[in-house]
Amino acid sequence: MAYCNTILNQLASFFPRHDFEKLATQYHQGQKFRSFNRWSQFMAMMIAQLTGRKSLRDLVGNIA
Repeated sequence: MAYCNTILNQLASFFPRHDFEKLATQYHQGQKFRSFNRWSQFMAMMIAQLTGRKSLRDLVGNIA
């Protein structure tokens, strides 16, 4: 079976996760996270931008 990367995976490869986490811990200010980690929230926001979602409810409906 052939394997191909999704467009989302190709875009996410521009942001190495190790570098992302290093910057996130360096510049993080605020409360502790509840259920989403930083990377999951970043990926959700990237999906929202790429698909043109207007609200959080619209995004949740799209992802679920």
